[in-house]
Amino acid sequence: MIAEFALIERLGRWLAGRGDGVEVGHGDDAAVLAIDGQAVLAVDALVEGRHWDPAISSPRDVGWKAVAVNVSDVAAMGAKPVAAVVALHEPAPVALAEVEACYEGMAEAAARWGVALVGGDTVEAPCRAVDLAILGEVAPGAAVTRGGAAPGQRLVCVGALGAAAAGLALARAGLAPPAGADRADAASGGTSLPQAAGLLAAHRRPRALPAAGAALAAHGATAMLDVSDGLGADLTRLCVASGVSARLEAEALPIAEGVAAAARALGVDALDLACRGGEDFALLAALPAERAEAAVAAAAEAEAGVPAAVIGWLGSHDPETPVRLVVDGVERRLGTSGYEHFTPS
Repeated sequence: MIAEFALIERLGRWLAGRGDGVEVGHGDDAAVLAIDGQAVLAVDALVEGRHWDPAISSPRDVGWKAVAVNVSDVAAMGAKPVAAVVALHEPAPVALAEVEACYEGMAEAAARWGVALVGGDTVEAPCRAVDLAILGEVAPGAAVTRGGAAPGQRLVCVGALGAAAAGLALARAGLAPPAGADRADAASGGTSLPQAAGLLAAHRRPRALPAAGAALAAHGATAMLDVSDGLGADLTRLCVASGVSARLEAEALPIAEGVAAAARALGVDALDLACRGGEDFALLAALPAERAEAAVAAAAEAEAGVPAAVIGWLGSHDPETPVRLVVDGVERRLGTSGYEHFTPS
């Protein structure tokens, strides 16, 4: 058994104190930060059984993911992530080893993207959850919203599509290694597909792309968002916010390696995994046609090993069919289905 304030003190080893823009860090009523330009704020909640399955993701994976999904939101604004606070919801008695592993994962991801974890809260709750709020900074007037795209512009995607959805589906079908399994050993034996561990890593430990977001903004992105709920659903949101429609080329989509093999094993359509699966945390951006290729090159250089491509173009507003996908020369409507809370599963 461990009480709340003893737990907070114990977790303090993973939280930031004074330094590097942190005027007041962990240990006070609130953190005090020095930032340049405008503040960008985002928050995401991860709930056990909804956002992660303990049979698939380890506590350390959950901590990493809590940071990564928030960094991705900041990246989609063209901003730099700066600091975060976290609220931990934990049933009693506290599973101390799991909580510490979660904070280790958060600290690991925070170090990866230069985020200071400056404090937060712990609360006894009926189920496990991690709420993380992040602060980013951007030059005045430089934040990229969803609402600035225009007809005639090109649509750029940075990041692979379909890996997280494919990995999660394989895990649920018993074709991927469980949480805590040695990734290399699990991928090479048993019932796992050779690609399963790599695909599942995209679900367990997504990669945020803040350097790519900054590069796209610097090259004139007029609208941008991250793909968290599925390409079709998220691109539709951009189109609605900007008053445009989109036409995509299926052959141009940066579908993750191994998704096609996973789709065959699962008996599903690879394009469905790529367009509706969600949790890709790729970036979609609209750019003037003459800047699109340079933006793709800059984003790919900023995020080594991450695919980037011009995947389509934008046209006049079409409320009936905001997003079309061209497959083998045939144009079809790309559905808006993706993950959405408060809807039947």
